[in-house]
Amino acid sequence: MHPSPSSLTERGSTGPQDLLLVTRALRSERDAADELLQRLSCIHRFTFRLNRTLGYGLPTDALEDVVQQVYMAVWPRLRDFAGSAAIESWVFGFCRNCLRAEARRRRHAAVSLDAGDADSATIDVNAPETAQHAAEHTEGVDTLRAELARLAPDERTVVEMRFFDELSFEHIARLLALPASTIKDRCYRAMSRLKGRLANRESA
Repeated sequence: MHPSPSSLTERGSTGPQDLLLVTRALRSERDAADELLQRLSCIHRFTFRLNRTLGYGLPTDALEDVVQQVYMAVWPRLRDFAGSAAIESWVFGFCRNCLRAEARRRRHAAVSLDAGDADSATIDVNAPETAQHAAEHTEGVDTLRAELARLAPDERTVVEMRFFDELSFEHIARLLALPASTIKDRCYRAMSRLKGRLANRESA
């Protein structure tokens, strides 16, 4: 007999327990689907909180759009949920990425409106050193992203928030409702793996 989703939540959910919940929900078991939808309500909370924390300053209507974007991104990917972290940790990354994409889209739109028709002649497309530098930089970024993608979701989220968003361990801990010591441990383990893998790539 399967434990009920509510009993799992009361004991404190883990990745494997959440994987069971998602599996049952995908089999259209009503109680599991209801519990999963309740758990996914964290999307709204995460999106609005990250907007404040990261200083994007998006208005409420834009944030509601982002929330819908996250749901639309998460739902088709539920079968990819591997249970290596709690469902909230997995969803957090979607919230962060969708929010960042919307903020970037609005920023680019505003710049385009202000700039009008920019003079393309001001860009030196024939500078080989600049082109080479850009290519090397792109290759390095792609390598880093590939290795980040191999991390467990909870570790990847902490690394991205610490080094990409430049948040303190204490701030990340408050956002994820976890002890700061746990956040530091995850970050240390993740960075050790990243350094080892990147070193192996360079020596290969």
